[in-house]
Amino acid sequence: MEAEGHARIAAAAASLLNCPAFGQMVGHLSPSGSPKFDPLVLPRSNHTLQDDLLHLGCTASTVEALLSTYEVAEARLAEHMRWTFNDALAQLAAVMNAEDRDVLERVDDALRQRFAREYLSASDECRRDVLAEVAAAKARYSASAT
Repeated sequence: MEAEGHARIAAAAASLLNCPAFGQMVGHLSPSGSPKFDPLVLPRSNHTLQDDLLHLGCTASTVEALLSTYEVAEARLAEHMRWTFNDALAQLAAVMNAEDRDVLERVDDALRQRFAREYLSASDECRRDVLAEVAAAKARYSASAT
C-alpha cells in the first residue's frame, strides 16, 4: 500500500515537471530565487501582569500559574506574527520584479513597524483580558460569599 502511494506521488511530480505551463512559470523566476529577509524581531512587551495580579490580591501560586499561561500565549502570538510576516513578504516578493527591490525593502520596513505595533497591542490586550477575568472571578466569589 505504501509503495503504491509513493508511486502515485512520483507520477504526479513527473507529470507536473513535464507540464509546459509549469516550465513557463519556472522560466520567469529570477536565477537567484526569492530574496532573503532578516527575521522579524519583536519588541519586549514589558508587561506589568505580575504586579497587577498581586495588586488584585492573587496568591503567589496563582500569579505564577497565570504568568506561565500568559507567557505561553505571548510566545504563540509572537510565532504567529513572525509566520504571518514571512508569508506576507514571500507573497509580495513572488509578484515583484528584481527592479522593484527598493520598493520591497520599503514595504519590508513598513511591515516590520506595523507587526511590532500589532504585537504589542495584542500582547497588552491579552494582559488586560487576564486581569478582567481575575477581577470578574473575584467579584463572583465576593457576591457568592455574602
